[in-house]
Amino acid sequence: MSAHPNGPSSGRSSRDVRALAGFDATLSDQERRVLTERIYAPRPRTQAEVAGLLELSRERVTQIDRSIRNRLTSVIEASPDLSELSATISLRATPVADAAQLMADSALAGVPVGDAEAPCWRVVAAASGLRTTEDWIIRGTLRSVAESTRSAVSDAARPSGVAPISAVANHLGLSDDSTARWLRRVGYEVLDGHAIAARSTTGDIVVAALTIRGTPSTFDQIVDATSAIPRAHNSIRNSLASDARIVKTDRTRYGLAGWGLRTYEPVHLQIASILADGDGAAPIGDIIATIRDRHDVSEATIRAYAGAGEFQIRDGTVTRRVRPHRPRRTPGRTRGLYLEGDVVHWATTITPAQCRGTGFNIPSALAGVLGVGPGAPVTLETSHGPQTFTWASVQARSGSIKRFIDTLELAPGAPVFLDFGPHTFAVRRAEYSTASPTAAILTLLGRRPARLSRTRLTRALAESLWLPSDSTIDEVLELLDRRRDTDLAERVAVALR
Repeated sequence: MSAHPNGPSSGRSSRDVRALAGFDATLSDQERRVLTERIYAPRPRTQAEVAGLLELSRERVTQIDRSIRNRLTSVIEASPDLSELSATISLRATPVADAAQLMADSALAGVPVGDAEAPCWRVVAAASGLRTTEDWIIRGTLRSVAESTRSAVSDAARPSGVAPISAVANHLGLSDDSTARWLRRVGYEVLDGHAIAARSTTGDIVVAALTIRGTPSTFDQIVDATSAIPRAHNSIRNSLASDARIVKTDRTRYGLAGWGLRTYEPVHLQIASILADGDGAAPIGDIIATIRDRHDVSEATIRAYAGAGEFQIRDGTVTRRVRPHRPRRTPGRTRGLYLEGDVVHWATTITPAQCRGTGFNIPSALAGVLGVGPGAPVTLETSHGPQTFTWASVQARSGSIKRFIDTLELAPGAPVFLDFGPHTFAVRRAEYSTASPTAAILTLLGRRPARLSRTRLTRALAESLWLPSDSTIDEVLELLDRRRDTDLAERVAVALR
């Protein structure tokens, strides 16, 4: 055995390694092969594997292995420093010890031993009957220690499933840094000092991030908080819109349903509710104060909603318009209109006239959602500048979208979604997925494809069609038939009936 002193080349370390080298010299070639494969190797072979390599019976390999370990233990016990290292390893491996931390604390632990240059800690630990891997010393089997770790995570976990690493570290007797590494080794992800299951869905990761932050967060804050476990932005958006554990707490922030916070409603619905409680009228100041007390909405936004569409402000008091425009059809009965949170998706196709820059009519129900009516134009913000929707004669119309068409390189007949959010408008190419029945349904609704349970898919369909969240599949299909959404109805029937 050749010795390679590492770190401080003290005489004692050299003597300790020489003692191990002297032991190696007493071994036969057969014994030395067992020593290398069963003790020195970063991933020790099983006795059956070694038996196959040496063409011996498993029983004979067991005898050789036991003899080597017993004799090696005697060498270690005869050396004060090796004996002290053995005691330290035994104390720390309850049930697992971090070899990297051990080498940081003991110069002897990392000294290479033998032609295989096995670190001294591995030789000493193996002689004591402990299991070793590349970086860990384990008391018992890897499976039993992994199960003990899972139990510790479960005991420390919050209702959302995240467990503070510090609590798990106390159970394992490791530092926080070592615990984080060990958790990754046995199948966990680490997010901001907490452990979560490695196979967590995007929704699970978002819920974990919100749990750790403990406060409602914007989309960008959530993306930043989950960056250690990267997920596509579209996947995060889909989870925010479809995961029942997550609720919108104001126009731009999301929280957990379990927090008991008031769920955000669009401003015009809040105004309508306030007016209903006030016998049809309320001071604009009271409306502003009420909504701002609930959510982070600017005064200017509230005033804009209170003075447009179905509402009017007269002498500081908000009322409904005496003769508000009433759409000829509700959004839920209008083919091609789908709701997702506070965004309305309109499925349509590009026409030759639109490619030339001509404006076009929009559905009556969509005009009602936007608040467009006689004498009540609406301007929305876009990435290409303002987009205006007006009332012409008896029909609501949109201005030209040619700049969107040119940017997306769309041709007549191209399927698109026109997305209407709070004060925002966008045009995007329709990307219909056929990866699965669920993906096909979601993309027909204007949503991103995702894996959803039957219950969550039914809930997404109900929301998209302006139906109550507890609607049944039969109610969904009935409305799709009334809307003449034939393709979507057929796919839903196949997938969910």
